[in-house]
Amino acid sequence: MYLRNRTSKRERTLDHEERGRESSAANAACGGPWWKRSLGDKSGFTLIEVLVTIMVLAIILSIVGVNYARGRRTFSLKSGVEEVEAALRRCYNIALQEGVDVYVVFSDATGDRPDTYAIYRGIGEREADTPTETPNAGTTHITDGAGHYWFKIAGGSVRIEETVELKFERSGTVVKVSPVTEGDGMSVTIRYGDETRTISISEAGEVTSS
Repeated sequence: MYLRNRTSKRERTLDHEERGRESSAANAACGGPWWKRSLGDKSGFTLIEVLVTIMVLAIILSIVGVNYARGRRTFSLKSGVEEVEAALRRCYNIALQEGVDVYVVFSDATGDRPDTYAIYRGIGEREADTPTETPNAGTTHITDGAGHYWFKIAGGSVRIEETVELKFERSGTVVKVSPVTEGDGMSVTIRYGDETRTISISEAGEVTSS
């Protein structure tokens, strides 16, 4: 009886030691005991990890920047086209409704007021350069403080390629559109960066863009 108890105790001891060795081997394979692993690696990020992170952030920021620039260009050109079209139609309607000759001047970067346009009622306003057409709410403009206004297209974000001056003249119930200088075109080209849009008006006042 005594011998059998000693044998059982010894077997239990051996079994416990065997399980201990298996546990140590498992811990070594996993990088150490769980209580040490749970604390994390105190060594921090390696230089390679930092560099990779910086490179990824730089790529993301560059993509965002390109998309923003492209979106701004598209929006500015679209707004510019709509504003020029509205200005041409406004001139046509003033001539038709008020029965006065209307002049509109789109000035390029070489003008006294670069990259602006102005609407003149009658030859008197045009010769004196005193346009009295008032801006709509939110329209970017410059003024001399005496009730005369010159408008910036798309908030001043686009440029006018070449100076264009048009005349809207009513004859009976019809308005005829013509260039002030014979032989000049009747199209306004605006630019943002390397992209352009052209807005044209026919003699009958039909406005198109491309």
